[in-house]
Amino acid sequence: MRPKKFEIVLAETAGFCMGVQRAVRMVLDAAEDPRTSLPIRTPGPLIHNRQVLQVLEKQGVLEMGDSNAVGEGTAVIRAHGLSRVRQEELRQRCAQLLDATCPHVRWLQEIVEDHADRGYLCIVVGDRGHAEVEAALSYAGESGRVIAGPQEVGSLPAADRVVVVAQTTQDEEVFRATVEAVRQRYGECESFETICRSTSRRQAEVRKLAGEVEAMIIVGGHNSANTRRLAEISRALGTPAYHVETERELDVNEILEYRKVGLTAGASTPSWMIRRVVHCLRDEDRRRSRPVWSFAHAMADVLIYSNLYAAGALAVLTFAASQLLGRPLRLPSVCMAVSFLFLLAQEVLNQYARRQSLYLSEPARSDFFMKNERTLLGMGIVSSLLCLVLAFFLGPWAFGLVAFGSAAGLLYRLRLPRRAARWTGWRSVAQAPASKEVFVGLAWAALAVAVPALSSGVLLSTWKAALVAFVVCFLMAFQRTLALDLRDVQTDQIVGRETLVSFMGPRASARLFFELIAVQAVVLLGAGLSAWAPSLSFVLLLSCVYSVATFVVLRRSGSVEETLAEALVDGQFYLVGLLTLTWMHL
Repeated sequence: MRPKKFEIVLAETAGFCMGVQRAVRMVLDAAEDPRTSLPIRTPGPLIHNRQVLQVLEKQGVLEMGDSNAVGEGTAVIRAHGLSRVRQEELRQRCAQLLDATCPHVRWLQEIVEDHADRGYLCIVVGDRGHAEVEAALSYAGESGRVIAGPQEVGSLPAADRVVVVAQTTQDEEVFRATVEAVRQRYGECESFETICRSTSRRQAEVRKLAGEVEAMIIVGGHNSANTRRLAEISRALGTPAYHVETERELDVNEILEYRKVGLTAGASTPSWMIRRVVHCLRDEDRRRSRPVWSFAHAMADVLIYSNLYAAGALAVLTFAASQLLGRPLRLPSVCMAVSFLFLLAQEVLNQYARRQSLYLSEPARSDFFMKNERTLLGMGIVSSLLCLVLAFFLGPWAFGLVAFGSAAGLLYRLRLPRRAARWTGWRSVAQAPASKEVFVGLAWAALAVAVPALSSGVLLSTWKAALVAFVVCFLMAFQRTLALDLRDVQTDQIVGRETLVSFMGPRASARLFFELIAVQAVVLLGAGLSAWAPSLSFVLLLSCVYSVATFVVLRRSGSVEETLAEALVDGQFYLVGLLTLTWMHL
């Protein structure tokens, strides 16, 4: 047993930079847009990360290879930029040209072009042969030169006026030393620090972290210049650096010998690769140092990843909603079972349908699903059939609603007809903005309120209480989905186009979350004061406090594991059940 505590310190700026995020988002949006001319191809890799390129390939975004032809498809100018000549060739050859050049790279190109036109010698401090550097030099023509650092200034030709710029991922200290050397040689010298602010922050964070930890882990492509530079900075400061592309390359035994390690990633590294590395190290450390806790954690993982915990949450919500109706219901336990089975089936089948995005957004859940795919898929199919059988005993109206919900869940991700897709811009209903939160909220509210009320024939006689219960359940389910999406959202945003967070942005979505809780509190308080619902509505106000507290914890502690995050978020429904039981026995 290892007595010492193992700690991972995650850098704040780890992961996709703005330019990479923008490029990936642009090509994925184009791939999902039925109006895009296919195929979609990039002259060279869109970004320098093999794992992301594999994801893009599965979405239909491919490299051109040695062929210059694109046919009637769409060509994409990658984040590093492209030479002027090559851009013009593609514009002539393809039906559409999508410019995904990073805005910082574009600014570098504009500076070089402007000064070359005015007779300056344009010096680019960067890596020879790098795509970004080659693209920038194309805007300088014969006036462009590239050097790696101050030691190469002596090899530059004579010139009356020079301008010095940097590859956007260049080391700041190297660039400043180079500018100083150029100023000493040439009379008139202008310089522009074109290093991306994200790159500057990453490098500053590595320098700071390297002095606080025993070793650094750098996650990113081995062919990524900015990622390699982060490792070089750490080693130059005397701190061991482990540069890995994936968690499979980790020397776990060696790394766990340290007490405290820092972790950062290159600008082309997606958040899911960072999370996989963190999960691998934490899981192995827990297994070695705290075996009992590791076993308990594994059992919790099974409950969460199999969706049993979430299904139980909806069953408990159904129980609480039945008490809000204020009338004895027919077969309440069957209604709870229908809710449980419906959600279990839908979640499992939905995960099977989105296996690729699951790999990107929730790596631990994805691993669990892949290991137990046949078992989970069988459980989902059996749950769906059993749900319909039980719903049949609740009456025709309840059965019809459950059957409709089951069909809608299956149709949610099916492709729309070509004409409808071109008119809406969505290949499926799942791509409609905010569709995830809205449909999940409606499904939970319908199962928790409408199905029990319809099966008991009390919907019309208790319509006021039913309306209150439906609105409260909808808001709670909506908040649940929004909270988990906000917790999972990262700077890359490769998946989740159907989420409200993707449509509105994290800040606006967080504000909406609190507004929804306020509405829920007002509805509960108003229902109790007006006697539209039993006094239970006052007691359930405590669930609003719990939701706020949970949200604050998750937002302030970004390192909370996905298992604990989901357990906390769904814990509000179990709290509602406990509050309901307490109220019933008062």
